[in-house]
Amino acid sequence: MTDENKTDPRYVNRMVSARAQGGVPVRPDRVLDITVPPRPSPPVFDSRLLDSPFLSRVERQALREAMGSPTLVSAYTDLVREDGRAGDLILIAHGWGGRYATTRQGGRQFLALLVPGDVANLDTLLFDRLDYGVLTLTEASIVRLRRGDVAALAAQHPGIARSFTWLAIQDNATLGQWTLSLGRRSARARLAHLLCELSTRLAAEHQGRSRFRLPLTQEHLADVLGLTSVHVNRMMRELRDQGLIEAGDRVITIPNVAKLHREGDFDPGYLHAGSVPVLHLV
Repeated sequence: MTDENKTDPRYVNRMVSARAQGGVPVRPDRVLDITVPPRPSPPVFDSRLLDSPFLSRVERQALREAMGSPTLVSAYTDLVREDGRAGDLILIAHGWGGRYATTRQGGRQFLALLVPGDVANLDTLLFDRLDYGVLTLTEASIVRLRRGDVAALAAQHPGIARSFTWLAIQDNATLGQWTLSLGRRSARARLAHLLCELSTRLAAEHQGRSRFRLPLTQEHLADVLGLTSVHVNRMMRELRDQGLIEAGDRVITIPNVAKLHREGDFDPGYLHAGSVPVLHLV
């Protein structure tokens, strides 16, 4: 007689039936639990991609199902190596990161700050090699989408394709403002503008005030603003002394958002926060 797999549901059902026909009571605790574990739910977190106004309910669910499980990575981990081959699409679920480029002499310039919900490397969808790196600046949780899966979804679902275009255009608008800061704004205005931008992106403003965690070092800020860390320290002190910001324990408080907007020549329109794209209305 061959051995049977005693976890096989058919075996269990046959044994239960045989005992019942023979008058032998079957204790419930003796019956094997053959419940199939539920399929893991897709990761749930706030994301600019999933918040796209172009996505239908079906398209949003398709993206969720394509996402891998969140992975915890330590601070200062290279998620994408500069001039490396394109790989998975990476979403920042928690923590902060940055896109950067370096000179041959080793000078670093951040091209974007990545906050929770951002897509780290949109270019990977179209290019085989990336001319920037992506670095975590704090401990972070990331979610990966396989490049081929995303390309297939974008081909099948116009709302997904539009969403990636929408994100790319937003990133380009932000990069344009950063370029203007580097070329034409004073050091103090650069810092004020950046703090206003982060306040808006983090949805930290309430009743004309703002308060948010800024887990970046002065060296990080220097590599965003094209300044030295000493100069950043001086500009931060000037903004604080004039009552435009309060800074302590890695937390920034803006007592009067409108005043800091004026100081930084900041107009939040380029971030399109809460706006409905025209194409979405057609």
